Amino acid sequence: MKKYFICLLFVAVCAGQYGCKKFLDVTPIDKLSGLTFWQSQSDVDAFATDIYAQFRNKLTSTSFLPAVGELRSGFILPATAANNNSGGEKNIRAVYSQFAVNNLKQSPGAVLDPTAVWNTQTFNGASVSYANITKWFEFYSVIQSANIMYDRVNKGVPGVSATDKKRYMAEAVFLRCFTYFFMVRLYGDVTYYTQPYQQDPLPRTNFVTVLNKCIADLGAVKNDLPLAYSDPALLAIRATKGAADDLLMNMNMWNAGFDKANQATYYQNTADLGAEIIASNTYQLLPLANFDQVMRGRSAEGIFEFGQSTNYEAQAYWRSFFGEMMLRYPNKGAATDNNSSHAYFKAAYLLRLYPTGVPDDRLTQWFDNTWLSESGNFQLLKYKGIVPTGAAAQTIPEWGFIMFRYAEAILLRAEALAGLGKDGEAANMLNMVRARANAPAYAGPGGQDLQDAIFNERCKELMGEGHLYFDLIRTGRILDPKWAANPLTQDQFDRGGWTWPIDASALYNNPYMSLNPYW
Repeated sequence: MKKYFICLLFVAVCAGQYGCKKFLDVTPIDKLSGLTFWQSQSDVDAFATDIYAQFRNKLTSTSFLPAVGELRSGFILPATAANNNSGGEKNIRAVYSQFAVNNLKQSPGAVLDPTAVWNTQTFNGASVSYANITKWFEFYSVIQSANIMYDRVNKGVPGVSATDKKRYMAEAVFLRCFTYFFMVRLYGDVTYYTQPYQQDPLPRTNFVTVLNKCIADLGAVKNDLPLAYSDPALLAIRATKGAADDLLMNMNMWNAGFDKANQATYYQNTADLGAEIIASNTYQLLPLANFDQVMRGRSAEGIFEFGQSTNYEAQAYWRSFFGEMMLRYPNKGAATDNNSSHAYFKAAYLLRLYPTGVPDDRLTQWFDNTWLSESGNFQLLKYKGIVPTGAAAQTIPEWGFIMFRYAEAILLRAEALAGLGKDGEAANMLNMVRARANAPAYAGPGGQDLQDAIFNERCKELMGEGHLYFDLIRTGRILDPKWAANPLTQDQFDRGGWTWPIDASALYNNPYMSLNPYW
C-alpha cells in the first residue's frame, strides 16, 4: 500500500507540471484519479506520453540544445550588428561568446552568473535561465517515471496484451537509457538506478559503466519494440526498434572514445546496429529539396525526435531552437531585432567544410551568398520554414527537436567501420550521404584521412542539430587546435572541463553526492 500511494502521489505531481499531447487523443493524467489510474491501456499510453513531455519540457527550459551541442564548439559567435538593438538582444546573446571559450563561470563560485541578463529571462511566466542546464532534477524525474512505468506494466494492467506489455516495458527502458545517455554527455558520472521508488541516497557511477549497463538493458529488449507505429502521428516521436538501435550506436561510440581497451568491440557493435537499421528498410534519405520536412519532424528520415507542432501545442520558447539565432526576417517574424540574424558560423570553419570549387547542394540550398559574412547577414537556411505573413516577432517555423535521423546513423556506422579499418565499407556509407547532396564521392585514402572526411561530413550534414560539441569530445578532437576553435588541454579534459557544472541542489539530502570538481 505504501508503494501504491507513492506511485499515485508521483503521478499527481507529474500531472501538475506536464500535460498530455492532444494528438494522442487520451484522457490527460490530471483528469484521472488515483483509484482509476493503471486500469487500462489508455492509462499506460497517457503515462508514457507524459514522460516524453517531461523530457521535451526540459529541452525548452532555455536555449538548451544550442548551448550544449553547438555553442561550446567555439565555431559560433554572436553577430554584433544584430545585437545592438534597444530590445536588449546584445546582452542576451553575449553568452554565446562565453560558451565559445568554455567559460561557464563569470566569477568565482557563480555558475553562469545568475545576475546576468541571459539568466533572468522568462517565458510564459517560467524561468528560461541557462542555469537550468546545470540542474538535473528533471532528468531524474524522467528516469523515475520510466522506472515506475516498467514496474506497473510488468505487474499487469487490464486490457494490455502480452505483446503490448513487452512493448511498453521496452519503451520504458528506452526512455531511461536515452535520459542517462543525455546526462552522461552533460555531466560525466551520474547516479544510476533502475528501481521504481528509489529513496536511498546513492553516489555517482562512472559514466562508462552507466552506459554499459544501459547498453545491456536496452539490447535485451529492443526487439520488443515495433519497427513503426500504424498511427502516423507517432512517427519518430515514440520509441521504435530503429530508435533503440540508434541510441545503442551512440552509446557505444561514446564509450569507444573513453574506454580504449574495448574500443574495437564498441565499433563492431555500432557497425552491426547500423546494418540493422539499413536492412530494416524503414527509413530513407529525403531529397534536399524536401529537407524542410526533416526539420519539421515526423518525416521518413526521422528515427527519434521530440515533436513540436503548432497544430497541437502552444509554441515552445523560441530561443530553444538553434534555427532561431541563425535566421532573420522574412524567415522569422517582423521585428527590429529580427532584421539581422543573431549569430554566425566562423568563415574559416565553413571553408573547411565547403572548400572552394567542390560542388555540394547543401552549400547552395542551406546558405545564401552571405554565408561567409561573419555578421548579422548570415543565415543557415537549413532551418528555413513557413512563417505566416504578419507573424509576431517571436514566431518561428514549425521545427522539431531532432535527436536521431537516418543520415546521422549512416555516418555513425561509417565512423565505426573506419575505426575497424574497414575502409571500403566506411567509404560506401559516407558516399550514401554525399550522393544525396550531389557532392563528389570520397575517393581518397583510408585510415586517418577517411576518418577525418567522415567527421567533416557529420559537421556538414548535422549542422545545428546538437552533435558538434559532443563529437569533438568523444573523438578527442576537442584537444586538437586543428579541429577545435578553443581546444582544451589534456589536463582540463581529464579534470572534466568538457562537462557542465552540476547545481548544488544535487547535494541536498545526499551525503554520497559530489559536484564536478572542474567547475
